[in-house]
Amino acid sequence: MTNDDMPLATDPSETQPAGLLPATVTERQNSEWGSAAMIAQPAESTAPDLMVYLHAFRRHWLMALGIGLLFAAILGPGVWFGAGAKYTADSFVRVSMQEKPLVFMQEIATDRDRFEIYKNTQQQLVLSRFVLLAALRKPEVAKLPSIQYEQQYGDPVGWLLRRLSVGFPGKAEIMGVSITRDDPREAAILVAAVVDAYMTEVVNAERDLKRQRLSELDRICTEKETELRGKRTDLKQLAEQLGTSDTDTLTLKQKLALEELTIYRQEMAKIQFDVRRLRGELAAQQALLKSVDTAEIPSSEVEMLVMSDPVARELSTQLGWKKMEEVYTKSVIPIGAKNPYADRVSSEIQTLEEQYNNRQAKLREDVRQRKRSLLEQKIEELKTSLDVWKAQEETVAADVEKQRTAAERFGGSSLDIEMMRSDVKKYDEVLASIGNEREKLKVEVRSPSRVTLLQRAEVPEAASNENSRIALTMLAVLAGLCCPAALLTVWDLRTKRINNCADVSKRLRLPVIGAVPQIPARVIRRLGSPSKRYQTWQVRLTESVDGIAARVLRKAEMEQCRVLMVSSATGGEGKTTLATQLALSLARAGRRTVLVDFDLRRPAFDEVFGLPLEPGVCEVLRQEAELSSLVHQTGTSNLAVVTAGRWDRLALASLSNGAAASMFKELRDEFDFVVIDTSPILPVADARFVSQYVDSVVLSVFRDISEAPKIQAACEILAAFGVRSIEAVVTGPNVNMYGQHLGYESTVSA
Repeated sequence: MTNDDMPLATDPSETQPAGLLPATVTERQNSEWGSAAMIAQPAESTAPDLMVYLHAFRRHWLMALGIGLLFAAILGPGVWFGAGAKYTADSFVRVSMQEKPLVFMQEIATDRDRFEIYKNTQQQLVLSRFVLLAALRKPEVAKLPSIQYEQQYGDPVGWLLRRLSVGFPGKAEIMGVSITRDDPREAAILVAAVVDAYMTEVVNAERDLKRQRLSELDRICTEKETELRGKRTDLKQLAEQLGTSDTDTLTLKQKLALEELTIYRQEMAKIQFDVRRLRGELAAQQALLKSVDTAEIPSSEVEMLVMSDPVARELSTQLGWKKMEEVYTKSVIPIGAKNPYADRVSSEIQTLEEQYNNRQAKLREDVRQRKRSLLEQKIEELKTSLDVWKAQEETVAADVEKQRTAAERFGGSSLDIEMMRSDVKKYDEVLASIGNEREKLKVEVRSPSRVTLLQRAEVPEAASNENSRIALTMLAVLAGLCCPAALLTVWDLRTKRINNCADVSKRLRLPVIGAVPQIPARVIRRLGSPSKRYQTWQVRLTESVDGIAARVLRKAEMEQCRVLMVSSATGGEGKTTLATQLALSLARAGRRTVLVDFDLRRPAFDEVFGLPLEPGVCEVLRQEAELSSLVHQTGTSNLAVVTAGRWDRLALASLSNGAAASMFKELRDEFDFVVIDTSPILPVADARFVSQYVDSVVLSVFRDISEAPKIQAACEILAAFGVRSIEAVVTGPNVNMYGQHLGYESTVSA
């Protein structure tokens, strides 16, 4: 078999062997042999099936493994050498939670929040610009190549800040300063320089600040002592001038005068508050008086005025009666007619409305006048009250001034003495506090520092990123191995290839009447060999096809389905092999069977059966030969073959114009079964024209090659051409083979 649709090892255009395997037949529960053609439709999507991904990976695992090994061989060394060895130099400084003074231990508080603030402050000080500048000024740091490069082309402080790491591991009192570099010696030099600069610029500077503060306290203490002596001298001189040292009497007089002054001042504040309140009320009433003429009288108030005014009420009543009279008059007078009485009523209504409106206006003006009078009366009352309170304010102000003069006369000297004594007391307290602080600071200056250096940076011997390099390299190798497999799997999933019979029966909802084994190319060329191995393959193929033939025979008995078209969606899916084996099986079953080669563009039966290519089907279509002279008998009993003939455009045109109808009628009358091998459905239109004359179409579906969308498209095309029944045969792997188990052997001769 050399047809491209028959996957033989001798066919260079085929990438898969054309042998067919038996598999489990999947049939829909609600389908019957007499039902109409089942069009393949994709089932509704459900949860993702892991087996779909496994099948996609299975088809490309060898390629994925090869590409993955190549990528892993490139990425692994590339990541290992690209990451490079990094060396981390560390230096540790202890930052105590509290100071360690020589004395005054009981006054030291242990506040965790304040300690956290202190630690954060020290951390930021290490990273401060002035500390880093001091570290970069050191000669051993300035000689480093990386620092020289940054000084020439970049910012050395920013460069060092980005690479320096400062932190407190585990919230301990230990502050770690580290840096990671390719050169271990450079890392040690940089860390040591930064820590030394921090100790010099920050820690030692704090001790210098304490000494400076002690000197400042000494100066302040001397100044305060001088001021205290001056205050005491002034107090002594004032007491001598008064001629008495009995300050209690002066103090008592001073207190009495001050109490009376306080009472007068409270009274004065109360009167001033009342004056301000009266002025506010007066301003409010004056503003209301200005707005009386422009304010609108509410309609509810106007209605109350009308109801209370006899004249307005009488006018309103008369107006109502007149309007009722007008309505009645208009109702009895024809439309368009003039009546003097109606005109007189309208005139009276207009007069009453004018009188009523004038009365309302007068009532509104009376309301405004009444409000104006009330406001003017209220304003006069407020003015009178305001004048009274002003007079009282002047009187109380005179009393306050008189009492203040008396208090100053009787208590001035006592107040001065008391103030001087108070100043002396305050100076004594301040001087005592400064003296205590100075003595404490003298002791603290000699106490150990709160920040001490625990470990200087040393040149690291081992790389700090050894584990991460190994992990990163392993991750790169794993990614190199897995990514090609994932990409190939995703690419394969997009094609939606057929993985098993269930994909055809459930996903496409296409009835599956059988499955045939996939026979290797090296085996299919020697199926007639007497070797037991090849006979076993022959038995497997024969048994699977016989199962399909049994289904065909049963269907023929029920529905008279005797003309079968074997095709596929595209080329290379084993349709020619399936047609040949199905025809052989029907012939072995004792049915007169003819195998017609309607694959006019790429015929195969002439070489398979050793028959002349022409004349054949094409000649019959062109009416150049009779069909009866073209039927060739084969070595198999009950099997005849009609070859394709010489194809041209005229033959295709005749096929599309219905020239094949008589040929199919003749074949149907002469043979029990007509098995037709056609071209693929999607690439060319030949099979579509042939499908109009057949009873059933059997689609050959090749696992791992056939694609579900193409099969669905082929079924839709066949349905459009009126095909009554569409079924499928799946070519798959060697699984679930009946003849392999329990010692069963085929009864059919190989």
